[in-house]
Amino acid sequence: MKAIVLLSFFAFSITNGNAQPYKTIKPFKPYKWMFGISWSAIDDDGRKFDAPFDYVTSWNILPYPNKITVDRYFLYGWSAEASATYNQYLPNKMIQCSTDVTSTFFCFDLNGKYSFYTKYAPRLRWIEPYFSFGIGYTYRSSALVAQHVPTVNLGFGLNFWFLKYLGVQLHSNGKLGVYPGFWDTHTNYLQHSAGLVFRIQSLKQRRSDFSRRKNKWTRENRRFKQRKGH
Repeated sequence: MKAIVLLSFFAFSITNGNAQPYKTIKPFKPYKWMFGISWSAIDDDGRKFDAPFDYVTSWNILPYPNKITVDRYFLYGWSAEASATYNQYLPNKMIQCSTDVTSTFFCFDLNGKYSFYTKYAPRLRWIEPYFSFGIGYTYRSSALVAQHVPTVNLGFGLNFWFLKYLGVQLHSNGKLGVYPGFWDTHTNYLQHSAGLVFRIQSLKQRRSDFSRRKNKWTRENRRFKQRKGH
């Protein structure tokens, strides 16, 4: 009799175990969309990598934010970022080894990014180092160099998350002009930026979260009125 009970229990356990659905472990995604606004400094002094952080002499910085970014996260730390920057060359800054140069500056970039966030999360989620690479287009109104220049971009950055969805981003980008010439050309320059970034999991999720909070508040308010009526 004991043997029959044990066999029945064993068969029931196998059947119940097989009936459980398989759970798939999805890759960790820290965000789906990330938007940023920042101050951007352009270093176009023509000295290549000599004194790259000479901000007094070479960095052109405006008093207001002049760069916007949109980032789309995919998988395993990889994302794509589009950015646009506006700037003005100031006459007291060194531009292509010259001073008293004024110019309007635009650049548009499309970069791939790899974040090291997934390598150590959740142990240290407040800091996120990453590197970027991609292509871009730069326009300068000055006649010192070519006005329309395609570039190859290589950069490195850090995100500091002081809230779950809000942080500070620091980024430096080296841009190599590919026309006319490559590498040994005056169209190369550096771009540095610092600003705020805001990340969300999904635009639809944000709307649904708002709807759930609204419905919850409506239900609680209705229950309060009913209790008050009694």
